[in-house]
Amino acid sequence: MQDLKALDGAEVMQRPLVEAFASGVVEGLSGSVEHIQTHLNHVFLSGSRAYKLKRAVRFPFVDFRTVGRRKAACEAEVLINTTLGSPFYVGSTAVVRRSDGQLSLGGNGVAEDWVVEMRRFDSRLQFDVMASSGALSVESVEAAASAIVDVHRKAPAGQLGGHTADYRQTIRTLERTEAEAAARLGLEPGLPSPFEALDRELARISPIVEKRRRGGKVRRVHGDLHLRNICMFEGRTVLFDALEFDDRMATIDVLYDLAFLLMDLRRAELPQHANAAMNRYWDAAAEDEDGLAVLPFFMGLRAAVRMAVAVADGRLEEAQDYRTLAFGFLSRAEGMLVAIGGLSGAGKSAVAKEVAHRLPGPAGARLLRSDVLRKRALGVPLNEHAGEDVYAPEKRAEVYRDLAARAATARRAGASVVADATFRVASARATLQSTERSFRGFWLDVPVHVRLARIAGRRSDASDAGALVALSQSEPGDLGSAWRRVGGRRPVEEIVSDIVHEAVK
Repeated sequence: MQDLKALDGAEVMQRPLVEAFASGVVEGLSGSVEHIQTHLNHVFLSGSRAYKLKRAVRFPFVDFRTVGRRKAACEAEVLINTTLGSPFYVGSTAVVRRSDGQLSLGGNGVAEDWVVEMRRFDSRLQFDVMASSGALSVESVEAAASAIVDVHRKAPAGQLGGHTADYRQTIRTLERTEAEAAARLGLEPGLPSPFEALDRELARISPIVEKRRRGGKVRRVHGDLHLRNICMFEGRTVLFDALEFDDRMATIDVLYDLAFLLMDLRRAELPQHANAAMNRYWDAAAEDEDGLAVLPFFMGLRAAVRMAVAVADGRLEEAQDYRTLAFGFLSRAEGMLVAIGGLSGAGKSAVAKEVAHRLPGPAGARLLRSDVLRKRALGVPLNEHAGEDVYAPEKRAEVYRDLAARAATARRAGASVVADATFRVASARATLQSTERSFRGFWLDVPVHVRLARIAGRRSDASDAGALVALSQSEPGDLGSAWRRVGGRRPVEEIVSDIVHEAVK
């Protein structure tokens, strides 16, 4: 416990500087000051700028008790975030004490500490604030997922971390963080502990973790992608405040990076958003479906991270919420395979998206849409027209084989799957049904005039099926006992309710 005493002493020594910033007496501040404290930073908002002062704290995963370490962390934060494309970072600035005793941002004098200087943005547009107010849209989190894909594509593959042993060490570090914080509060660590469950799940998925590492899925990424570190700025989604103090902690599987966002969306009780973000990432990154096997562990570990930090900050009710969330992710509820079929314009995709986030899984079901897979195979952006010749029988058969193979891989990974395609050809239905004994299929019956009206109203959709394709299609005869016909002219929510009730009973 001597380290905790040293931590307390370092924070006491830093307190006069914190009070000077908060009271606005540091020269260089502009106007009134708003002080925000996180578990690692003091943030001071003044005028058009934000200044981040590293707290003089020590946790098992970081030590900021010396000015030299805080300076290095400030410089690293500016470098990594500008490299990732964040527009907010101005630079690392010394807080100096001049000869007259006045504290100043920069200038001549002895550097007492260092801050990260940032351009301010509207805090109401931070994703955590938007989520709390109900203003966070599904489209915004899909844009965030696309931005994460861009970061991951540019990040170099690394051999520094991402081993099974590294994740096991993270579990031990979090366990120690919680234990030390609880002891400081005069408490025992919370029960039940998620750490044994995390150990068991890691042992189970270890071969997949190592396979992904060898395949280049471990990269130096953002590392701290919870909702508070994403915002809207000048009409686009921006990621900021990447983990700066330990390259090894940020050299991880790309899905562990994504898992923080997905976990936080579930914590905010936004399952539809989490499902949309997961599926956008998988489609945009061309991620393998076998990666779904590691998602429960990664999301559970991210919840445990927030749990340990909450205990360290004395937020015990919040810690308990994260503890419950971690166990939920690790419970591995039984997944299922559901197909949504119907002729072009029947509304399959709208229904499938609503069904997907209601099925079992840490972020709902993997949504496999034939139109998206078709564009992916051709290397064509989803919003670009690929031509109606892509619906020729031989090309259509290739897409359905790909869909069935991906569905089978996802199911072996333990994930739920929603397959979205016309399925009007018997062989396409048979190929998919052969991958899953508990398969459930739903056919949307919609009159041709309604389908044509829906097709005419499409905007920026992955489907290239126009009116000519729709008119050329005919209803299949006997769908087989695994399929149920559903009236598709009703409100989407009513259709989805019927399908989910039928699928899970």
